[in-house]
Amino acid sequence: MRFRGMTRRGALLAGATSIAAIGGAGVVSRELFVLGDSWAAGLYADPAAALGQIASARLGWDAAVDAVSGTGYVNGAATKAAYPDRARALPLDVRATIAVVQGGSNDKASTARDVADGAHETLAVLRERLPAARLVLLGPGPDPLPVTADQRAVDRVLHRVAGQEGVPYVSILRQRWIAPERADLLLDPGTHHPTVVGQAYLGHRLAAALRRLYPRLTA
Repeated sequence: MRFRGMTRRGALLAGATSIAAIGGAGVVSRELFVLGDSWAAGLYADPAAALGQIASARLGWDAAVDAVSGTGYVNGAATKAAYPDRARALPLDVRATIAVVQGGSNDKASTARDVADGAHETLAVLRERLPAARLVLLGPGPDPLPVTADQRAVDRVLHRVAGQEGVPYVSILRQRWIAPERADLLLDPGTHHPTVVGQAYLGHRLAAALRRLYPRLTA
């Protein structure tokens, strides 16, 4: 595999940014695009092997990841780093087969209406910029544990938006991807972010979810 950089204006909020495409030169292949926050950026783990890169490798696809720590559907709007703005600024060479929008935990202090509006706007922009891509919403993880009422509220809003938009919704919280008894292995207790092992696990779970949603496409 080779790594090909994708430029972006500005840097990030507190944390890490991961914007990279991975693929084989000269090989026509499918691409998984992930737009997300610090979990997709591999903050406190390995940014080159975060959940998006792991999932794409499991599928045998290329990967394109645009992940900025501390951002969400609403959070980061003042710096043009929220999801709708970054969707509008996608590089022209992104040719996603599946586009996953990950996150929402950084919006837990926002109103339900603002989160819903941001999610609708993000999906509308992605449909325009990536017309051939299948869209998937991947909800927030338990950041931190134990899961709070605010976290579950964001999860419910995104689930509702996905239904209204006709887009599959994968809920990390409802499907208990990270059960409390496994949290110490998968999440760093100090940062509440996935460890290297946790990122690999999340990537495997994401690839499995995409296979269930699109069995022919991912065969």
